[in-house]
Amino acid sequence: MDQYEGSGRFLPSFGDIDQRRHLKMRAFVPLVMPPIFLNLEMRFALSRMLRRGIVPIMFNLTFENSDVPLNLNEPVRVDHRIKLRKSVTPLPEGAPLERLLLDMEAQIFATGGVDDPSAGSEGGGRPGAPVGRLSGYQIFSRIGAPPGQRHVTGAPDELAELKVHPFDGPFPVPEHLVQIPPGFAPAPEGPFPHLDTVWGLPNTDVNQHVNVQEYILGMENHVVRRLHGAGLPQLGHRIARTEAIFRKPFFAGERVRIQGPLLVNGSHTLLIGGYHRLDANGVPEGRASAAVRMEGILDGSAA
Repeated sequence: MDQYEGSGRFLPSFGDIDQRRHLKMRAFVPLVMPPIFLNLEMRFALSRMLRRGIVPIMFNLTFENSDVPLNLNEPVRVDHRIKLRKSVTPLPEGAPLERLLLDMEAQIFATGGVDDPSAGSEGGGRPGAPVGRLSGYQIFSRIGAPPGQRHVTGAPDELAELKVHPFDGPFPVPEHLVQIPPGFAPAPEGPFPHLDTVWGLPNTDVNQHVNVQEYILGMENHVVRRLHGAGLPQLGHRIARTEAIFRKPFFAGERVRIQGPLLVNGSHTLLIGGYHRLDANGVPEGRASAAVRMEGILDGSAA
């Protein structure tokens, strides 16, 4: 099988869409992933793979939303396709590093609502409107194995009928997210150029490290802080695209700095953010352990 294709649904709730009825960046993972993995479980019985300790772990995600307002508690359709890929990275010494990846892409469609908070939960609108897109890669790992034995290089038995495609292009790293297009200039920092904090148990998941959702939520909030510092409208700003690369997981008890500049080009914004470990003296590491790039649009409709 070259790839697996499926479709599912979810219901957006109060916490998934903002007051202008747009799908939040923080809502993509908890809404879009469950229908995909439910289909994978029904087709391939992935739970058997998980019980053997083989787990797909997120390391690269891209979200895009549209300016289509959603209707609360109205079904949203997710059409998706899944492929297996193998990445082969040459090393200076020894054998190359091989990694098996789950390559996923999802298109999200809904009945488009109206950009009017007074319309209630049912805004009418048009069926089949494109709401957003999710794409990403997960690395298969044996999370309970000793270091050096965690990489999975061949398809697990449950996915053996899926063709393994080569991974084209360079392996994603945080440095890939720092490019600045022409025309963008730094915005004023304001009072919140960064946030120093600590991860706790509520930030973790069963994979024993900080959940991917925390990085998206935290950087959404950082965009708001930087907009405020730059004197730009927050209610008239929509984050339209997010890409995240997770290089090294954080664990409960670790201190972290959330930072990154906001750049502006007319009505377009760009935040190049990173999560940096803090040492005992509160000094951040130079290289981000997780990097998040958020591209936004200022429409000027609210201050």
